[in-house]
Amino acid sequence: MRSLPKFQLIILFVLLITGKTFAAEIALIHSYHIKYPWVQQYRDSFLREVNTNNIVEFEMDTKRKNATEYQKIADDAWSFIEENQPKIVVLADDNALKFLGPKVVAANIPLVFLGINANPRHYISLNQNVTGALERPLLKRSVLLLKELLPGLKNVKVLMDRKPTSYAILETSFDDKFKQTVAGIKVDITLEESFHDWKETVSQTKAKGYDALIIANYAALRNRFCENVSLDKVSHWTSSQSPLPVFAFWSYSIGDGKAIGGLTISGKEQGIEAAKKVNHFFLKGDLLSISTPKRGTLIFSQHELQRWNIVLPPNILNKSRILD
Repeated sequence: MRSLPKFQLIILFVLLITGKTFAAEIALIHSYHIKYPWVQQYRDSFLREVNTNNIVEFEMDTKRKNATEYQKIADDAWSFIEENQPKIVVLADDNALKFLGPKVVAANIPLVFLGINANPRHYISLNQNVTGALERPLLKRSVLLLKELLPGLKNVKVLMDRKPTSYAILETSFDDKFKQTVAGIKVDITLEESFHDWKETVSQTKAKGYDALIIANYAALRNRFCENVSLDKVSHWTSSQSPLPVFAFWSYSIGDGKAIGGLTISGKEQGIEAAKKVNHFFLKGDLLSISTPKRGTLIFSQHELQRWNIVLPPNILNKSRILD
């Protein structure tokens, strides 16, 4: 994040002394928490690309909070928006759009969303005052990729947690089907409630006839004490204990001791796309159309490729980012 210029530090100092408030240009509302890798990706790129520092932020933290708390969190977020009177609101990910989008639209505040897995019409009415960036994991192209990497591939397991974002991904990216066939490869999608259930499913994949595992959304898994399990813990356990090679849709899932690689989507592109739309609004006074950013980046871990004795064909290697 860029450091604040001196005049902005002076304004901040005046605010602290006088208690007076000034309208923000942008209210950036996060569905999750700032330390979540996906949020760090889109937030860093958004703050770098957007042409203002006059931004206020609110973390809904819904990955780690219970669903029974969502409405109260949304009410607090809306009070935050009303207090800061932004010229434009940026809602990141599905929960923010679901719980705050209708109020933002009703208040006629320009709205930019990002990281939306579901059809945005499920949450809000689309009009000329709304735009954003869609997020679409690349299941079919990922299966085609695995077909090139793993000779004899016939059955693939895709694993996610059992939360609203996963159901949205299932609907828009997986055609709302738990079982499907892609280029002759059978794909079976499972949503797990807990880390215990996740472990059980991973452990049984090979015995049940699968040849590869793709891990998707798993940030909301909880242990037997109902505590949230960190992304890194899930990633490392899955990599070390899976009897099958593990691939992923998101770049933060890939690396030494994590997934081997995959055709990934990045929060970075989501943040850049949202910033472009916000910059256009402040420059032109209107909003660009809804879009889906750059579709897929090949990322692989050199360590995990070697551990699983996988050699990337030249046509894939030449287009891939290789992590040490």
